[in-house]
Order: sequence, then C-alpha cells, then structure tokens
Amino acid sequence: MRVTLELQSQFNNHNTLVLPYHYVEWVQAAIYSIMQPSIAQAVHDVGFPVDNRQLRLFAFSRIQGRFRIAKETIAFTYPVRLVVTSPLKLLIQQFTNALITASEFHIGPESCRLASVSIDDKEIRSSHLRIRTLSPITVHSTLMKPEGKNYTVYYHPKEHEFEEQVLQNLLRKYIAVTGSPLLLDKASPAFRLRLKNEAKLNIVQYKKTIIKGYSGIFDIEGPLALLQVGWDAGFGDRNSQGFGVVEMVRHY
Repeated sequence: MRVTLELQSQFNNHNTLVLPYHYVEWVQAAIYSIMQPSIAQAVHDVGFPVDNRQLRLFAFSRIQGRFRIAKETIAFTYPVRLVVTSPLKLLIQQFTNALITASEFHIGPESCRLASVSIDDKEIRSSHLRIRTLSPITVHSTLMKPEGKNYTVYYHPKEHEFEEQVLQNLLRKYIAVTGSPLLLDKASPAFRLRLKNEAKLNIVQYKKTIIKGYSGIFDIEGPLALLQVGWDAGFGDRNSQGFGVVEMVRHY
C-alpha cells in the first residue's frame, strides 16, 4: 500500500522548497514524526528481524517535481510530490490519518501544506513488469580486506550480483511480511531483473555514510508474491533511508 502526498507552500508569495542536496535524512525524520510514537519506535528500533537483518518495511521516493541544483542545495518549485509505501497497511492508514489531521508536513525547518493525499492499494497481477525508479535501487556486500578491515561494494545493475542481491532481499522481506518462506515450484517464473536504459549513478550521503544507488527503467519478472513485496516495501536495500520505490511503466 502506498500514499502519495502533494505538497504546496504555506505562503502565497513563497513557491520554492529549498533543501540540502542530501536531504533524505530530513524526509525520513519527517515520516517518523508523523507516525504514532509507539509505532515509530517499534519500526525504527526493532523492525522485523530476518537473517540477522532489521527490515523496517517502509520506503519513500525522492521528492518529485521541478528543481534547480546549486552547490549544496536543491530548490524545488511547488507543488511537489512524495510517495511513502509499505506492505503494513495499518502503518500507512495511521500515517495518512495523522497527516490529514495535521494538514502539514515538516521537512527539516521547512513547513509544507498538504494539498492532497491519495492512497493506492495496487495488487500486482502480472509476473512481468516494466518499472521506473522513483528513488534509486541500491544493493551491496560487506567484504573484508586482507588486513582485516571491512569495506562495502555496491553493485551496478549490469552485474549479476545486483539481480541476485535484489532477489535475496525480496525473499527476506517476504518472510518478514508473511512469517514464512516463499515456497516455489517448477511452474513459478524465474526471477529476472534487466536494465532497459543507461543507469544513472546516485551518490547519497545519509548521516555520515555514503551510499551508491542506481536510477533507471527495469524489466522485472518473477513470482507475483515477490513482485508485490517489492512494490509495497521497495526493491533492494536501505528502503527506509529513501531507496527502492518504483512506479509502473508497463505490465505484460
């Protein structure tokens, strides 16, 4: 389930939303602040543990709209849109109700007026989709140097590891959502993820961590249950840090 926010300026003579270039931390904090405190604490501090990983099971897009980039800031022209998505319907419903009650959305020191809100509970019915990223997809491995220090490798969509990591991530999310592993049979379509255009590298600073993700158009094929999880919870890693939200371009 996903909710789309359309945001306007609070003031008639102010039509620009100015944010730091690396603004995802501000948006994440804004989303948590709208949640009920008990829900926000449970999602942030505990999440849904699977294979020694804490899955938070929500994701959000980049801010959508016209913008200009300066040296350290990005200026959006109102109106702008933001998509927040989760397989946890109660979370989205509570978030939406609280948002409508507040009628505003604070991103850092910027206060936006909620112009409209729409909820979409799309059911994935095709095992072959073409998707476009609304926030970059990122997957990585943590490896060890010979001297014993860890380092992070981020994978490009054309590398086999990218597809494999996205698949394994979806399987973990499926367990978190349903409580049991996905059982596949010979009739289940194989998972495929293919880049359809030139991937754009996005380098994001989240707190003190540099994260690499890729934006683009992908053809994705697989079991409906996995595609549904990706649609609702995001594809790839770090979804609650602003990665992995997509929109539909086509279904086959």
